[in-house]
Amino acid sequence: MCTTIGFSYKDGIVFGRTLEVGMPLDNHILFVPKSLEGFIQTLGATYSSKYAVLGTGFFKHPMFGDGINEMGLMGSNNLYPGYATFATHPVENKVNLTIAPAFNYLLSRCKNVEEIREEANKMRILAEGDSKDDVSTEQHFFFMDAEGNGIVLQPKDGELLIHENPYGVLTNSPEFPWHVTNLRNYIHLQPDNVQQNNMNGVPLSKFGEGSGMVGLPGDFTPPSRFVRAASFVSATPKDLERKEAILQGFRILSQSDIPTGAVIDPIEGHRDETLYTAIMDTKKKAYFIKFHDNINIQPFYLDDYSDEKEALFFDIEKTMNL
Repeated sequence: MCTTIGFSYKDGIVFGRTLEVGMPLDNHILFVPKSLEGFIQTLGATYSSKYAVLGTGFFKHPMFGDGINEMGLMGSNNLYPGYATFATHPVENKVNLTIAPAFNYLLSRCKNVEEIREEANKMRILAEGDSKDDVSTEQHFFFMDAEGNGIVLQPKDGELLIHENPYGVLTNSPEFPWHVTNLRNYIHLQPDNVQQNNMNGVPLSKFGEGSGMVGLPGDFTPPSRFVRAASFVSATPKDLERKEAILQGFRILSQSDIPTGAVIDPIEGHRDETLYTAIMDTKKKAYFIKFHDNINIQPFYLDDYSDEKEALFFDIEKTMNL
């Protein structure tokens, strides 16, 4: 379960995501410099990073779950259960690789959404790579560039289906076009209060603030989180200052926070909860993160690592001293 958003502000673009799973993950901040040789492994070839990238990695493997590169391209890799399908055999004249290296490839080698589109069409996403550990999991991608262009990539039979994303939101299953169609069920939602209405000749007035958003879904399913996030992104003023925009991103994503004990899978025996929330900012190429057990926002900046030549993992303060 994940919710990703992106929107423009006065001087740039904010992009961010929540990550929810039913088990703890060993999260670290991951930095990859530009021109890192052999960073992306494919069948029959390796590729270097073209741009420096800063984001989140897991278990100290150089694989990004999300991040921002030096050109301001930002991406999020979200769960897509039940709908992602992959190829069983490579194809000549294609970049043949599994889903996680595909995300690394696009985030570290593209400068904008137009290049994402071009490179995605060259890819063949395989169920399995060269090793038993190189296996595709059910994922899909949302990228947004420094101009505010958004694109969703969803694997189907080994191809990456491309969907324009002007809504600035991605959650999980089902397919992105389904979520867009579902938005039509909520066209009545608006930030303006409904002051009064008439019921069979009897005037009725609002109880209090927020009457324009009556009917906004509040559960944790992907369709409900999509509608909720899309409504808040749409209502966000476009002239916010940078600090206001970053905090607005955290506020919107907090509407998808899963409190401990609120979502339980009785079959697999785990409970899903929000592990971290991250926000990226194109103006200063910054990455901000807060955790389940530490809600203090921790900042990281690409410029701080401009002299580094190797991939680096940074520990994060994951608990608060209370």
